[in-house]
Amino acid sequence: MDDRLKNLKKAMNNSVFSKVEFTATHQIYVHQQLNESQLEQQILTLLVDKKSGIELAQLLHTKGVQEIFNNEGIVYTILHEQENKGYIISQWDDVGGKYYQLTKSGLKWLRSQNREKKTLFARKQQLLEVRLNDHF
Repeated sequence: MDDRLKNLKKAMNNSVFSKVEFTATHQIYVHQQLNESQLEQQILTLLVDKKSGIELAQLLHTKGVQEIFNNEGIVYTILHEQENKGYIISQWDDVGGKYYQLTKSGLKWLRSQNREKKTLFARKQQLLEVRLNDHF
């Protein structure tokens, strides 16, 4: 972690977050509101080219992704998780902007998710055809 972030995290823990309680109920509520898997895929898909968190949030708003309305912070939570998994990397630019980009590992994961979706779609089509053939 960048030294600037370590100091910021330490300061936030000593001041702002010392009074905040985030219970298990809060966690469950947050997870119920979001379908994180789909949002993760959408974010990783957008990171084929380097983008900042703000750019990602704006693109997701433009696409009408409901999960982030009034909850843009979830974008950064997902970015942090995906960075820890090694699916994306981040870099600071000269003016203090942080940019994210997909790694080879992230691209591999994204492709596997797309293959699973195609397989599931094909199975649903086969099932639908069988049902239609039964009726006609």
